[in-house]
Amino acid sequence: MKKLFYFLLCLFLFTACDNIVLRKDKSERVTFNETLPNGEYSLYMYEVKYPEKQEEKIAFMSEFENFLENGVEGYERDINFILPKALYEDVKSVLADEGIGDERAFFKSASFIDEEDKKIIDRETKSVKTPMDGGEIQKYLNKQYYHILSLAGRENEYRENFFYTEYDKRKITSEYINKRENLKKFLSEKKKNFLVLAENTGDLKNYEDDMVYLNEYDSRLEKSVLEGKEILKSPVTVIKSNKYKGYVLNGNNLVFFDGNGKEELNCFRRYNFNVKVKKIDNFNISNFITDDEQVEISVLLSRKKYVPKRPLEEKF
Repeated sequence: MKKLFYFLLCLFLFTACDNIVLRKDKSERVTFNETLPNGEYSLYMYEVKYPEKQEEKIAFMSEFENFLENGVEGYERDINFILPKALYEDVKSVLADEGIGDERAFFKSASFIDEEDKKIIDRETKSVKTPMDGGEIQKYLNKQYYHILSLAGRENEYRENFFYTEYDKRKITSEYINKRENLKKFLSEKKKNFLVLAENTGDLKNYEDDMVYLNEYDSRLEKSVLEGKEILKSPVTVIKSNKYKGYVLNGNNLVFFDGNGKEELNCFRRYNFNVKVKKIDNFNISNFITDDEQVEISVLLSRKKYVPKRPLEEKF
């Protein structure tokens, strides 16, 4: 009788302890579309510097295209990039066939340009002559046409007294944009691993559908996220931290902590992911780290809850 009592007591204690462990373990079992073994991974993120001058922006995009096409020799994964807002907007603009930087002022319909656009157009076409009696819209349309011709090296085709139309402009714009098909292709393929650099928490509302790196440390936001009081809308947000490293689930979205704190957070069972940010000035291969224990941010977005396989039912 005593043996039975001790056996039942041990069984109860074992079951109770097991339940306690289960309640403490808040991690979630997930799988990824790409095979990713359990383990510790680094998410290297490269913050790139974007020039301010228009001609340097064009040169930068050419270098960026070349890097996205060829990557890092011997490294098969894509690279996670943090893009300044100006570059991020230009990437979206290229994908929408709207030009790079100042080009947007020239690609717009002359009927819809604003005062800032006019300043850009006048600055770039100071000596360009237009029809005397054409009115303001025609003046800016002709200037736009001339500048787009000059981008293609065909400015000698411009006729100063000719009344160009939006159709004429669309035609040469299309010819110019078609030369960027490769750039557009690679940006479209790789954009899934681009984050936009937000300078402050006020910027977050402008990029709710994009992945974001928050450039300023905000202790209030950090605390609110950890306590579940604030749900960020971006699918991925990286915030600076003095205390934490790792990541948490915030609603259905991921928040990573860019820091070297002693406390490491994670929410996917048997997976540790830590962000490591590096600023780069160019696309020299030596700037990039190519060890095997790293992953693209897009891989983590392909996650789904783990569903154990059901045992085959016995047939009687």
